[in-house]
Amino acid sequence: MDNYHKYLYIKKGDKNVYEIVDELMRKNKSPLIAIKRLKEIFPALSLMEAKEIVIIRTSEHKSLYDYQGSLFSDLEEFDRLMNEEKENRNE
Repeated sequence: MDNYHKYLYIKKGDKNVYEIVDELMRKNKSPLIAIKRLKEIFPALSLMEAKEIVIIRTSEHKSLYDYQGSLFSDLEEFDRLMNEEKENRNE
């Protein structure tokens, strides 16, 4: 599901929410700070909405649901790499 358009019309002045996220990321380099600042700029947004906006703008994911679904495979890969590293140290 692509939620990009869902947030496209949220604006502050002449900038849409994604342009604001771009600015926040350039200044802070942290998605967590971008989420926090987005909530300050747009207090009507829920935390989940702010998180989804930042995820959509800063990753290949099209929704928070997509992002959360990818976490399991990322954790499996991390576990595999950690086990591989542990085995290499024990040799």
